[in-house]
Amino acid sequence: MKQITTFELKEKMDRNVPFQLIDTREADKFAECHIEGAISIPQIDLPDLIHLISKEIPVIIYCLYGVKSQAPYLYLTEKLKFKNIFILDGGIFQWATDIDPALSVL
Repeated sequence: MKQITTFELKEKMDRNVPFQLIDTREADKFAECHIEGAISIPQIDLPDLIHLISKEIPVIIYCLYGVKSQAPYLYLTEKLKFKNIFILDGGIFQWATDIDPALSVL
């Protein structure tokens, strides 16, 4: 599985590198807090919302800690043959720890 660190993601954001950021947590958790620019596609809704995911640019998925992102990653890469999928290492918790401590993730 390909991963990206919080610092690598922040660098992409700062340099305006094209990518898509997907929050795979439940919609209520997304509403409470999320990384700026992310879209909400809860893991359970992924098959129905696959049309929202780009195959043209890198896609970074995250959950709370990065562990539950593994199932969506495998679904996208193995079943649907997406090539440019990454998991945010440590999820939004790590993002809040390293980059944006104002996020209340728990």
